[in-house]
Amino acid sequence: MKNAPVLLAALLSLFSAASAEPAPQVLKWGNLTVTVTPRPAENFEAEARAVVKNGTRTVLTVKGWNVAAELQPLRPGGLPELVLSTYSGGAHCCVTYYAFTQDTGSVDNLAIIEGGNYGVRFMDLNGDGTKELLFASDTLAYYDWSFATSPALLTVLGWDGVRLADRTRAYAYVPAQEAARNLRDLLNGLGSLSAEELRARLGGYYANMILAGQGTQAEQVLRAQVFTKSAPLRDWFRQHRTGLINATYAQPEGRVQAVNSPTYPLPSPQEGQ
Repeated sequence: MKNAPVLLAALLSLFSAASAEPAPQVLKWGNLTVTVTPRPAENFEAEARAVVKNGTRTVLTVKGWNVAAELQPLRPGGLPELVLSTYSGGAHCCVTYYAFTQDTGSVDNLAIIEGGNYGVRFMDLNGDGTKELLFASDTLAYYDWSFATSPALLTVLGWDGVRLADRTRAYAYVPAQEAARNLRDLLNGLGSLSAEELRARLGGYYANMILAGQGTQAEQVLRAQVFTKSAPLRDWFRQHRTGLINATYAQPEGRVQAVNSPTYPLPSPQEGQ
């Protein structure tokens, strides 16, 4: 075959490209260099890693199944903060965010944030030039429904002058808008959605309204617009009202800590023994 050498060369080229290791990504953070080395695609047991260096000195290392790096202004003044996110792999889980600042004169951990199934969105909600962190919390996942129908509770973390803290009430419109979507789906689905889907929409509406500081108003709306049309939902709510409230208040600050360490993730308590 006349074209055999050409065909062979093309196949070898494709094979080499497919088997090549993914290239490290380099990010400059002030005087520091952040190098993210991806996990080899064919090795599911390997880990990606991000290494932050000052010249030849390693400042910190973050490992995970996947690792990504970005700069986000999370506190006023100085350099934007370095955010390293890791994904654990697998279904329904889990993104962890490691936020670091240089504004203190050294590299300090601002927060380790358990993003859960939904992760975090960085948004400047008040236009001051720093970003708030928008959570779609999954504290009601599997509450009395499958994961697929579980509602998300929208919460906000933001800089309070000292640390990243729960600022949801300052942006009450965020959970209120999600509550409105849940209520619309609930009312429109009273004659067509399954009992499980209706419970999930009711729970999502009520919980997001609590986060918006409007729990009392939500109960009034449910009595007037929902329970008059569905006795099963009324009875279910009476049985689960306290449980929904308790689950709702298991909110973002319980998923945030600040710990300085040269390596992340932090060892589990069992590993530290």
